[in-house]
Amino acid sequence: MEAKIEYPCKWEYRIIGEDEDKIREFVFELLDKQYELERKNASSNGKYISLHLIVEVDNEEERNLIFQKLLNFEAIKMVI
Repeated sequence: MEAKIEYPCKWEYRIIGEDEDKIREFVFELLDKQYELERKNASSNGKYISLHLIVEVDNEEERNLIFQKLLNFEAIKMVI
C-alpha cells in the first residue's frame, strides 16, 4: 500500500555527486522558490559528496519533475 502524501509539503532529495559548486549552481538555477541545501558527507577518497535538498513541493508532478531534472544533471550521480 502506497503512503498518501498531502501537498503542499516539504520534500527531501538526497543528492550524490562529484562537484559541489556545480550542483549548488544548478539547484539555484532550477528552483525559483526557497530551499535548503546542506552538505552531509563525502566519500573517503573525497571524489563524491552528498547533499540534502529540502524544498516545498505543491504536487506529485512537481516533486517528480525536480527529481528527474536533478538526476539528468551531469554532475549528479544519484538522487534518492
